[in-house]
Amino acid sequence: MSILLDKTLRLFLDSIGRREEYEFYLERFQLGNQAAFALLVPLYEGFAESAAVFAFDLHFLLRLGLHPVVFLCGAHASAMAALLDAEEHAFVFVCWRADVPLDALEGQLQEASAAGHIAVIVGEYVDVREGLSLLVPRLTRRVHMIRAAGPLHREDGKPLWYYQAQDPVRLVPADESIAKIAVDALHLAEGVHISIASPLNLLAELFTVKGAGCLVRRGVRITCQESIGAVDRGRLVQLFEDSFGRSLLCPACLDAAARIYLDADYRCAALLEPQHGYMYLSKFAVHRAARGEGLAQELWRTVERAHPAIFWRSRLGNPFNQWYDRQASGVHTEGSWRIYWRGVARQDLPAVIEAALARPLDFAVDPLSAS
Repeated sequence: MSILLDKTLRLFLDSIGRREEYEFYLERFQLGNQAAFALLVPLYEGFAESAAVFAFDLHFLLRLGLHPVVFLCGAHASAMAALLDAEEHAFVFVCWRADVPLDALEGQLQEASAAGHIAVIVGEYVDVREGLSLLVPRLTRRVHMIRAAGPLHREDGKPLWYYQAQDPVRLVPADESIAKIAVDALHLAEGVHISIASPLNLLAELFTVKGAGCLVRRGVRITCQESIGAVDRGRLVQLFEDSFGRSLLCPACLDAAARIYLDADYRCAALLEPQHGYMYLSKFAVHRAARGEGLAQELWRTVERAHPAIFWRSRLGNPFNQWYDRQASGVHTEGSWRIYWRGVARQDLPAVIEAALARPLDFAVDPLSAS
């Protein structure tokens, strides 16, 4: 069911991303059971020029019924608070020191939220690392660090959309310290989400799967099994049905999979079957709650390295087709299907296209991804 929003809010969100995406995140944020759906941590450099944009972001979130907590920290916290206060939005400023009991702080944050305001913690004597160690996951598990420079950048100046400590990538020197703080924050608790974005792109970062900042993440380990009997069939079926939003018509058809790639938590999976001398990608899924974490790209890279020659199909109108277009070396459209391939010899294309078209439906209703 679509979320009820007034026309102005809906039009603005439509300009940010697809409706099914922003409705998914909006519902997820509204149903959260923590003190705040997110902790927003603006950094001082460039804040004077971006304070008005950041204040607009906060006002828009408030109109959506969302109450993030803003954390201003370090020696410039009071100056940043004054810049926000000048924007004349519904802010409540809460001065905080690290030795103040968190119960007292939480009480003030709850009062601000109940009054329809956004709470701004002003921690002039608390640095960002110490503040995150105390506030996460107590207040929330979602942290967005906001800075005028936007996402992290490679040494060559190119922006990074995903970063993990194990990546063999060198950052511009100015970004190394914030990257270390963000990586350390990941280990404060399971399920911590942390990203680095510009205030110009904060709303797109919040409400789209692709995001618009740099997601800092733990490494994900994708394993490969050669038999469906080696995995938890129930969890795998649940992953596919949750991901596609549809019931699987024939769970027994999973037995045909000769390669099953998945992560330990069953948040993503890919199934491949041997067909006409190639591997057919029969399922490729990322759980809805894990989208935007870069799992699809990690899963795809694993499959691509192991199987340079594959083919698959996807329904016309599938919102993921743009992504599939970038992964494929060729595509054929027929009826209600798009047939994709990589590494398939030209003389074999008619056979693999026919095989893909002839496959029965996997889901009770048109799926939202490859099937």
